[in-house]
Amino acid sequence: MIDARRSPELQAAILACKRVDADLRKAIYAATRQSVNALWLPALGRRAQSRGAQQVIVKGARAKVNTEGFSLMAATSRRNLSGGLTPTSQWQGFEFGATDKRKTFEQRSRLGRPYRVTKTVNRQFANRDKNGRIAYDAASEVGTKTVVAWVQAVVTTIVHATGGERS
Repeated sequence: MIDARRSPELQAAILACKRVDADLRKAIYAATRQSVNALWLPALGRRAQSRGAQQVIVKGARAKVNTEGFSLMAATSRRNLSGGLTPTSQWQGFEFGATDKRKTFEQRSRLGRPYRVTKTVNRQFANRDKNGRIAYDAASEVGTKTVVAWVQAVVTTIVHATGGERS
């Protein structure tokens, strides 16, 4: 997270967003979404190697913009996948991986006789990585670039709307 209290330029951009009229604010938000998404979505796409990661993490990715700034969001799709997985609540395995575990289950045969079966669970995920693989890694790569794109969108939209000249 970037702290705007340490940067007068970021404070000026935030104040400018709060002070402009509603129509200009909407234009700033649209320009910011477009420029930030142009950086965020390709960075996610490059890192998501598997089809499952594409469907879970990248499919619902977007930039959320308001008067305080913006947020980079991933895995926001609420639509269940074909197996029943909901990306908004079950994305962690694709981002951080999982440790393989052997589990023994009690099952019954067709004739009703009980038996035990040992299965390895979490095999479909990559090995555990506490720092994240896709969204966290992409956010660390494009973090400062998205802040620059946001400030540029604020300034150019205000300058263009007021008819001022850029220097």
